[in-house]
Formats: sequence, C-alpha cells, structure tokens
Amino acid sequence: MKISRPRVDRKIKSAVDELKPTDMPPMWTFTIDCPNFGLIYFDFQEMRNYQRDEIAGSIRDAFWSMRHVSEGASLQSYLNSIRKFWNFLDDFRLSGEAITRLDQIDRRCIDAYLTWLELQTVASNQKNTGKKLSTGMKRTAYSAIKTILFNRKRFDPDAVSPFLTFPKNPFPNANQLSLKRQPYSNQEHRRILQALNNDLKHINESNVHSLPSLQILVVYLLVLASATGENLQPLLELRRDSLRDHPLKDRELLFTQKRRGWTTFATSVRKSQITPETVNGTHAIPTSVGDHFRALCAFTSPISMKIEERHSSFVFLWSVSRGKRKDKLIRLTRLEAKTGIRDFSKRHSLLDDQGKPLALSFGRFRPTFATELYRRTHDIRKVSQALGHASVETTARSYVNLTSDATRNHSFVAEGMVAKFVRLESHGKTVLAADGSIPITEIKGLLTSGYSTGVAHCRNPFREEESVCKKFFTCFRCPNMLVFEDDLWRLFSFYFRLLSERSKLRPDHWLKTYAPILRRIDDEIAPQFPSEKVLEARNKAQTNPHPAWKGFT
Repeated sequence: MKISRPRVDRKIKSAVDELKPTDMPPMWTFTIDCPNFGLIYFDFQEMRNYQRDEIAGSIRDAFWSMRHVSEGASLQSYLNSIRKFWNFLDDFRLSGEAITRLDQIDRRCIDAYLTWLELQTVASNQKNTGKKLSTGMKRTAYSAIKTILFNRKRFDPDAVSPFLTFPKNPFPNANQLSLKRQPYSNQEHRRILQALNNDLKHINESNVHSLPSLQILVVYLLVLASATGENLQPLLELRRDSLRDHPLKDRELLFTQKRRGWTTFATSVRKSQITPETVNGTHAIPTSVGDHFRALCAFTSPISMKIEERHSSFVFLWSVSRGKRKDKLIRLTRLEAKTGIRDFSKRHSLLDDQGKPLALSFGRFRPTFATELYRRTHDIRKVSQALGHASVETTARSYVNLTSDATRNHSFVAEGMVAKFVRLESHGKTVLAADGSIPITEIKGLLTSGYSTGVAHCRNPFREEESVCKKFFTCFRCPNMLVFEDDLWRLFSFYFRLLSERSKLRPDHWLKTYAPILRRIDDEIAPQFPSEKVLEARNKAQTNPHPAWKGFT
C-alpha cells in the first residue's frame, strides 16, 4: 500500500477585515486562524506599560511575521513564556534602569535576565509552589525571548542593538538533568485499566449520553494510548481513514502522523474475530484497537457532518457543553484533553501507590507501554520498532525500565561468560539475582558457611593466584557481600565494636573511616529485614556479642 506524504500547510490566515493589509499587524490585539488549532487570540496591550510602546510593538511585529512559519500553539507558548521577560523588565526598572526600546536589549541585559531566572520561584497557584524554577522552565523562558529577538535581527536589524549576542549554551546538560518519565506501576496501571473498562461497559450497555461527550472522547483516547503507546498529538489528529486493511487477514494498520517532520507511522494491531455489535444477541464491548476506533468514529459521525469541512475528516470532534463556546463544534485540543483526563481521574478517585490522587499523564503512558512490551517480549528492538524510534539507544535510555527478571538474567549471562574464560573457578561460586534469589544448585557453599566473613557472607572471596580476600572493612563497598538473617547477630556485634572505638579516635578520622559503615548498616542493610529480627539481633549483640567480636566489646 502506498503511503502518500501529506502536503504541509503552514499558512495561518488572519481573522481581520479583508480590506486591511495582511502583511502588517492590524492593532495591539489580533486573532490568527491556525489550521491545526483554530482561532488563537493574541493580546499585546498589557506590554505597553511603563512607556514600553516601542518594544511592545517590535514584539507584536515579530509574532505577526512568524505566523507563517510557526504553529499557532507555538506562538501562544512563546507569548506565555516572554511574560517572564516582562516581569524581569519590571524588576530591572525598580533597580534604576528602565528598558523602553528594543535597541536597549544587549548581551548585558540577556546575562542579567539569565541571572534573574536563577532567583525565581514557582508561582503560588501551581504544584511546586515556592520551589525554584526547573532547568526546563528556565530554558523555555530563555528560548522564547531568544527566538523573538532573532526574528527582529533578521527582519528589522536597524531596531536591534549591535551588541545583542547570546551565550552559546547557558543551560549545559539540560537534557540529562531532566527526570526520566517513569511508567505507572503494575497496581496503578491495573486501576487505570479497570476504570476504563467500567466506562466502556457503561458506554456500550447504556445510552452513550449518560456520560458527558468530553468524557467519552477521553475514555477512547486513553484506551488508544494504552494499546498503542502513541503520544497525545498524533492520537488527536487521527482521521477517519487512519484504520486500513493489513495484508494479513487477522491484522489491521493504524496510521498516525507526526507533524514534526511530517512522518507517517503504521502500527499493526490485532483484528478482532468477534463482531462487536452482537455476541449471543447482546451488545458487546469492543475488544480490539480497530473496534474501539470504529466505535469512536460512529460516536462522532453526526458532528463530522456539521462541522467545518477542514475538520470533518478528523475523529476527535465534540460539541462544547458549557462556557462561552457552548454548542460550538470543534476539534479536541491538548488543553481540553488534559482537562478531561484530570476529570476522569477525579471521577474514578484513582490513587497512586502512596494513596495520593493519581495524576494521569500521557508522558507516563508511553513508557508504561514500552516497559510492558519489553516484559512480554524481552526484545528491545521490537519495543523500539513499536514506538517508532530510529535507534534502540533512545528506547533503552528514555522509555524502558528494566525488570528484576532482566537484571537477573543479565547476571546469569555475565557469570557464564566469566566462567568460560577464567582459568580457576570455584565450585561454590554463586550468582545473586536482582530480587535476592540464588539458584538452588549453587547455594550449598553459602548455607554451610563456607564463605563466611567477619561480618556476614561473601559470594566470591577468591582472588588471583588462589588468594583469599580478608579485608572485611571493604565488604560494605563490595558487590559480593551477602547478608542473611542469621548474619544479623554477627553484623551488629561488629557494629557495636565500631561504636566502642569512637572515643578512642579523632572525630575526623572516625567520620572518614567508620561512620560510613554504620550509616550503610542502618540505612541500607537493616531495612531489608523484619524490624523485630533486627531489634532482636541488636539486643543480642549488646548483651552477648558474637565470638568473633566478643573480646573487643
């Protein structure tokens, strides 16, 4: 099947009188008609405060000239981000230096703005109130004003200061500092799927209008995201012909488009063998991606016949049920989708593993899909192909969390490779799995205390030339250290032995040598065992120390 490359339409028409010139901004407020996001309103009136008409006019002209090369949503994001720059100008004015013209913005001003961003905190009406701005937020604010000023340097160079330059990289390693998107845990994912199943059952077994139309769209949106791992925007731009036949009879192809690069991606989905309309004479819940997609198309079909022709081919359409736009037929946007997803979570009282309200985010659905697919296939290449990534490294670095089984299997392979090429091999050597399990055939040496140390057990105490490691102080930094429940008495006897040395050593020597060992026992080893067993071992070690340390306590 030939997939034609879609024609890129970046033209944004102005919603002003046709008699006015179209290459000049009409006034301080105007509306542009974006082909992907509809009418978007821009207001530059508030930027004229403190005699800043000239600089506000330059910013307005920049937005007007960028309307043919940038998406309307991108321009709106720029406008929201440069408000921080206007707050900086207000603070700069209070310090005795007012900036009212564009040619007053030079490298010194840009450096002062970057310093000002470092001191700012999150607004009081947001989640992380009082905390400093994240690196991503600072970079977004800086990139927005940089884009606007670059536009002015290109199209109106006489109005820009000749000393305006930009630092090469004010936020080094910003991508590495951003937190990895964590998938939902198995319990959280199960709660989400249960909520979706309840809504699907309610929609298919009763009147579809028993739920608000926005909630019905959100249910199908979350179902498609969970089943395909697609991002939010490609799903919102699904068209009625996105589901097509597959060369195999039991499969279907779901085509999605990514506007960044205008690439088309085909996802092979299972074709249901059961007709969803009737099963034993009753209406059935769709069981495949194709059935869900067809049900969504049927739900929005009446709206597609009434909406503007340029939007009629899309699937996620709805009639606004409240507010100033009530009864208006529009496409579902990112903002409305996020609002509906938040209402979905509240309606089902979804909780995370800590008992707090669960915040649903498309940024976590995709890694959840990737991690689950890797758990079932154990093939990172299949996961990368399913996500549409160009390289496996991107998938492994940003989307897939290794399971304990994968870590254990990796340990088995590594130990097997070492055993193949090492000349001397200990028969009792064991492989410790990530979840704490050890193969039964290799545990004999440990259970017979053949590898006991002064503090616990060792997985492999042998070194080169058949020597045996006796440096038990370094055990707490060694990956071969093992601690069983029976070792707690000996371990805490050693613990109190170190405490007894505290009064005999200089404080700096104690903090450098012994304190890290005690901290590791308290913070990392003891929490791995039942608290009552730990308390019993501590008491026994104080009253009757282990023979290895009895003469010293």
